[in-house]
Amino acid sequence: MLEFTLTQADLAAFAAHQAQESGEEATRGRRFRLISAWLVGVAGYLVVVGLTAVPLLLNLQFGWAALGEAVALGFGYVLGLLDWRKGGLLTASLLARRYRLKAREALAATGAERRLTLDDDGFTVAAGTRSTRVPWTGVRRIAETSGHFFIYTGPSEAHVVPRRGREAETRSFVEAISEHL
Repeated sequence: MLEFTLTQADLAAFAAHQAQESGEEATRGRRFRLISAWLVGVAGYLVVVGLTAVPLLLNLQFGWAALGEAVALGFGYVLGLLDWRKGGLLTASLLARRYRLKAREALAATGAERRLTLDDDGFTVAAGTRSTRVPWTGVRRIAETSGHFFIYTGPSEAHVVPRRGREAETRSFVEAISEHL
């Protein structure tokens, strides 16, 4: 028997793993990279316009304020372009936020406490008052990352088993399941 508590980070790691395997993360990453470049460029523009054009406008120096505005636009554009070329300063955090939101919803629906029990015919996953029986024929594959094992029972359904804590016990449990694949 293996007992553990799933965290939001565990389920977020599964969502990230799924997105990476399906190629969805690359598509989403390009979109978030564009959003990141836009946000960084706008932030750069706002800082420069706040330091140059706004004070000049308040002093009624419209010619200099226009020049400050042009400098701010150029700075924002260059900063956004640099961010795009570097891969997006905010891309990783935007992706991680999306995975955390999915994880929070899943954790709320299923609960955090897990108890996995092996027997001759398969294994049982108990979560709170719910219990799921998985026959050996229902296990499609096992994926392994540095922090988790994902025991797939469908194309995009898996039981997440974190490695933290009792690494040896977790590994032997997963190896016992692997023997039946």
